[in-house]
Amino acid sequence: MHTASLRSITTLMSLLMVALLAVSPALADDAAEEEKPEPNWTNSLGLSYVGTSGNTDTSSLGFDYKGDRKPTPWGLNLLASFTRSEDGGVVTSEQYYVGVRGLRELSKRWSVFAGLSWARDPFSGFENRYLVEGGAEVLAIKTDRQKLSFDVGLTWTSEDQILFDDATGTNFNETVDWIGGVAGLSWEWKFSKSASLTERLLYYPNFDDSADWRLGSDTAVKADLTKLLALQFSYLVRYRNQPIDDLEKTDTTTKASVVLSF
Repeated sequence: MHTASLRSITTLMSLLMVALLAVSPALADDAAEEEKPEPNWTNSLGLSYVGTSGNTDTSSLGFDYKGDRKPTPWGLNLLASFTRSEDGGVVTSEQYYVGVRGLRELSKRWSVFAGLSWARDPFSGFENRYLVEGGAEVLAIKTDRQKLSFDVGLTWTSEDQILFDDATGTNFNETVDWIGGVAGLSWEWKFSKSASLTERLLYYPNFDDSADWRLGSDTAVKADLTKLLALQFSYLVRYRNQPIDDLEKTDTTTKASVVLSF
């Protein structure tokens, strides 16, 4: 499929998403019943159409999973995502992510956490990235409509980088590890009974090389269609100030997803 056709499909999907988001609150309100207490476990599965730009410019399907157990006093956050694109039988984009973070609530506002994640994105220059983290989280705002929290901690990262050898004209792998940090923000705004806006912002400084810092932003608008089904439009930005092997500094991913919650 030609790039122009793929972009046309992306535009059409975006317009359809906007239209569905506009009518979905009415659909959800018609089926609304008396609110129930928030469950300890929440899970969601998403099937999405993905468009990427930066180091790759493709169109593909993606899979996302999110599971949360609120602290009572122990909590757990699970994340997994997969994206793979092919053009003419050739893989043009491949991204994987699996992460887990355990929480221990100390008070209504303060928690400590420890986590482990693995990522793979050869088109951004790494075969594997392992990250171990630990720190504290503070709940700054919690109302019926908004929730805002901040987290900060230390990290250890090991990365299998893909480098190009000019002398031989071939790629080779080099493993690099470093001590760093993490500073994050999580915000949720329920602007209607059936629609919400979320933002997750993460900053990763590298204490061994101050120029090699990373920033990630995941912004999503979600609209409920029924108790189980929702539509979600999200925009992910990943920035690396010192990219591997002089690749692009910024990668973006746009997702239009059908989400099943349970």
